[in-house]
Amino acid sequence: MENLIKQLKLCNKKFLVVGDAMLDVYLHGQVSRISPEAPVPVFKYESRENVLGGAANVAANVAAMEVDVALLAVTGNDDAGRQIIELLGNKGVKTDLVLACDNRITTMKARLVSSGQQITRIDNEDTSDIDDTCENKLADMLEAAIDSYDIVLMSDYQKGLLSDSFAARVIDIARKHGRKVIVDVKSRNPAKYAGAYLLKPNRRELAYMTDMPVGTHDEVVAAMKKLRELAGCEAVIATLSGDGMMYLDRDGSVYESNVEARQVRDVVGAGDTAFSYIGLGIAENLRPQTVITLANAASSIKVTKFGTSVVTLDELEDMFGSRPAKIQTLDGLLEQLARFRERKPGAKIVFTNGCFDILHLGHARYLKEARKLGDMLIVGVNSDASVKRLKGEDRPINHEDVRMAMLAELDFIDYVVKFEDDTPYDLIKAVQPDILVKGGDYKIEDIVGHDIVEAKGGLVTTIQLVDGMSTTNIINAVNAAHHE
Repeated sequence: MENLIKQLKLCNKKFLVVGDAMLDVYLHGQVSRISPEAPVPVFKYESRENVLGGAANVAANVAAMEVDVALLAVTGNDDAGRQIIELLGNKGVKTDLVLACDNRITTMKARLVSSGQQITRIDNEDTSDIDDTCENKLADMLEAAIDSYDIVLMSDYQKGLLSDSFAARVIDIARKHGRKVIVDVKSRNPAKYAGAYLLKPNRRELAYMTDMPVGTHDEVVAAMKKLRELAGCEAVIATLSGDGMMYLDRDGSVYESNVEARQVRDVVGAGDTAFSYIGLGIAENLRPQTVITLANAASSIKVTKFGTSVVTLDELEDMFGSRPAKIQTLDGLLEQLARFRERKPGAKIVFTNGCFDILHLGHARYLKEARKLGDMLIVGVNSDASVKRLKGEDRPINHEDVRMAMLAELDFIDYVVKFEDDTPYDLIKAVQPDILVKGGDYKIEDIVGHDIVEAKGGLVTTIQLVDGMSTTNIINAVNAAHHE
């Protein structure tokens, strides 16, 4: 699985998601009493969170794989639609194929949540089919753009975009240009998806699309074969909740993947996550067994998270035990950087360094701000011998292994590497960062390595430190308290 994740991180395919975009709103608050007006709970509002839902969540999951992705969808010309566009942009999803229509409202699902539990959901939507003018404009946009994408993921939530007519046009345009279409289905009519490469129903959808029982293994297989026949597709993947997934291939072979037992927190969006990874597997021409194993693993991670969210390849690496350790030797770090630069040309690597003898709030805030400057943060750490030469024989307080391990626990740090010299000059020369950062108490010309970074057109900058927070101040305060 380690080699597979490496392969997927180098994926250069371009994805087009077509489907119903939604805004998922989470209203967080507390319930502590029953209303005197009626036997209903009183919800005390505290905060609001807007996240992407429906096909927009599929696109966000694909973007989290660090590949190119665009969404073709329709929204209303309203605040919810504009919020979707903003959220998509923040996720790195291209939005030039999202059409705002004056005669529609954006689908919005508002969930009231207290103590991590949904209390109720309020839907505001227009599920009528898009009109001919909107459909024709979207079809023209798709025809003009399709050659820029390698695969089409159709996410049908039956909220009006994928009418029978427009679904057929999407599949027809994609097929004419040699692009596979995989569909996360909702309609009871299999013919709606005629000509698609692969359909992904869940157990309930498989039952009502085929009018067949799906309670047992053999019944599921029979229904999958029937669906493939009815829809004229080449393959079917059935997602079966706790029973995992089954893949019916074009030659009639059946593959199965069982789900990993995990504490389920929330199933919202798990289907979108699975569908996204199925799309990645199909795009990369992975074997059927591998496709459903990958998708199953991703969805099993998703259900441990509350609300609509994404699953990254890094999380899959962690799950399979193949993610590179944060603490690296110089040779190991340079190997990881070479892969990163190949996978993400143009990405910015940030470097900073220090002793970090007693990790404190000032360090944490400084490092978090440093990470925001680029796409990867590398922290160089003075070895014990180096600290002694710089700070004196009574330092460091904490061994180098402890200091590095503490830094590695911070989510916003990508790699930690030790250096033995008094300065990190040779380390910076080897890493060749795009951004070099130190605390606000430094002048740019005094920052070690500034010449290396400036020579390549990079940025050398400083970040304001937290007043009064330093390892030396902490040590002095402890010593003063001890002597009182």
